[in-house]
Amino acid sequence: MKKKKKKIDKITNSLISGKFFKSELFIKNTGLLLLIALYAFIYVSNRYATRQEIAHIKELRTQVTDMRYKLLTLQSELSEKSRQSNIERHIKENNSHLKVATNPPYTVK
Repeated sequence: MKKKKKKIDKITNSLISGKFFKSELFIKNTGLLLLIALYAFIYVSNRYATRQEIAHIKELRTQVTDMRYKLLTLQSELSEKSRQSNIERHIKENNSHLKVATNPPYTVK
């Protein structure tokens, strides 16, 4: 127990004093440590960018559903307004000179 405690104290003291950064072990593995730090930075930034993209996709999906509902509403309104009975009623209400054709349409050959 005392040996582990002394070893931990020794490592802690070398870190605090800066002797660890001058040690041969640290100097030999500086490149590896920088590479690990670079990968960690790339991982964090990629994760952040991915979360932003997911949030943007969710927002676009809600916009698409809203637009679909608006489209359905407009289509139903258009089909209601373009019915022959509604067109005839609108013509009568506006006192237009248009009249409904009594003769069936014929094809010109």
